Amino acid sequence: MEKMDTFYFPRAATPEEVGVSSLEVKEFLHDCDRRGLNMHSMMVLRHGKVATECTWAPFDELIPHTMFSFSKQITAIAIGFCWSEGLLKLEDKVSKFFPSEDVKDEKIRKQNDEITVYHLITMHSGKKISVADNKEKNEWLHNWFNAPFSDAPGESFFYLSENIYILSRIVSAVTGMSMTDYLTPRLYEPLGMKVPYWEKDHNGYDAGGWGLFLTLESMAKIAQCFLQMGEFNGKQVIPADWIKLATSTHVEKIPPVFKEDLGYGFQLFIQPERYAGVYSFNGLYTQFAFIFPKEEAVFVCTAGDPHEKIFIELFWDHFPKAFIDNTDPDPEGFAALKAYQKKMADRVPPMGLRIPETEKRINGRLIKTTRRANAGVLGIGNLQNLSHRSGQIDSFCFKFDTDSLRVEFQEKNSPKAVLDVGLDGEYKFSTIHLADLDVPVASFGTWVNDSTFKLTVIPLNMAQYREFIFRFLPGNVVRVTSHAKPGLKDLFEFYLMFQGTRPGKLLNAALPVAGKGIGLVLDPNFFGVMK
Repeated sequence: MEKMDTFYFPRAATPEEVGVSSLEVKEFLHDCDRRGLNMHSMMVLRHGKVATECTWAPFDELIPHTMFSFSKQITAIAIGFCWSEGLLKLEDKVSKFFPSEDVKDEKIRKQNDEITVYHLITMHSGKKISVADNKEKNEWLHNWFNAPFSDAPGESFFYLSENIYILSRIVSAVTGMSMTDYLTPRLYEPLGMKVPYWEKDHNGYDAGGWGLFLTLESMAKIAQCFLQMGEFNGKQVIPADWIKLATSTHVEKIPPVFKEDLGYGFQLFIQPERYAGVYSFNGLYTQFAFIFPKEEAVFVCTAGDPHEKIFIELFWDHFPKAFIDNTDPDPEGFAALKAYQKKMADRVPPMGLRIPETEKRINGRLIKTTRRANAGVLGIGNLQNLSHRSGQIDSFCFKFDTDSLRVEFQEKNSPKAVLDVGLDGEYKFSTIHLADLDVPVASFGTWVNDSTFKLTVIPLNMAQYREFIFRFLPGNVVRVTSHAKPGLKDLFEFYLMFQGTRPGKLLNAALPVAGKGIGLVLDPNFFGVMK
């Protein structure tokens, strides 16, 4: 996945120049690290300038990052263009756009005929599809139409990503083109964005509710365009009446997620009254854009952390407090912020231990592995919604040199991949191709003891990273322990919270045990034989 090669926003000389407190931002960064949040990048803009930004090594803000549900807002924008151009109405029935879709269950068919575009965009379809639904094994449109209902259409809010996939299909139905092609001259080109990658279904339709990859600056452009009521670089890009409609409260109080009193607009979250006017685009693992109309400010970030409740609490501890009226310089605060940002950007992995005797024994030998469903470099959180998956590692081969290591491996639906692995207290960088994705990665490794090697692979455009522990046993047997981080327990706990369930003491005690058991299925260990 190529980098974006230009910046658009001018950079302020200091945060104080545009009314942002260096010290408050520094304390926010410090609190994120103190609480162990896995942040990747962040940017603060005020009055159209970048006040400050930070990137945590080994990540690069110029590499497009997976957006998860942040993608939904871009689909909502596409619906807004269609609405503005008279191609659809919010009251239109969904079945109007797919007259040939076959549904045998008469009750489901009748309920389908009641669902409108408005129901989809406000998460009121009444459909209920499992979060564990395997997108690799079904036809998404057919699956949605045949899915049962938990409530009547329009009756209650239920957050379902597949609703937004249907919106993507509606955009294609009324325009005769993919959503990406439709958005390119209307959104991407006017914002000066390279056309982003969007995961697709088996038939080439954009996923809509997930799967978009954006750089930090592109996230900021979209948020800034909303802040300016659809205007960007002197041109009206998104219709102002759509922005007004999308940012209005359509659901007064959604089931409790991060706070008890969040409202919901068109695929965005309306913050409570004490933060009047503030709204946000949210994506799993802490992909956020917060828009502050009163302060003329925007905050965007990417991350790989499921503890979004902790992030939100820390965020409101420091924002909007960081926006100040005083624009006088603060040399000490600015110096402290710059030092902290440098510390994050200069992070390095630990120095690797070398075991020459073992390296010589395994060097260049093919390790043929037992193929397990989700055994791959990407974590299950990254894989779950792909229509064309990688995984099922078939083989490894370690090639040591005097001061380097290259690891070759093979996954299904993918060519042979080669990792450059840092052994000397630094990251090595590679780009591998897994199924439909180009994945830039940073890797490092070390010997834990004479027969155990730990390999860490960090996909730079993804939320999860992977640790492999290779144990070289007698008889040329290799046992591989595989862990995706963040792990299943964290993701499952977030899912419960998002559905309105607060895990109690008993469930909290059970989660590690359940997570370990399910994790062996979803993130399996496996064996290999060294040839």
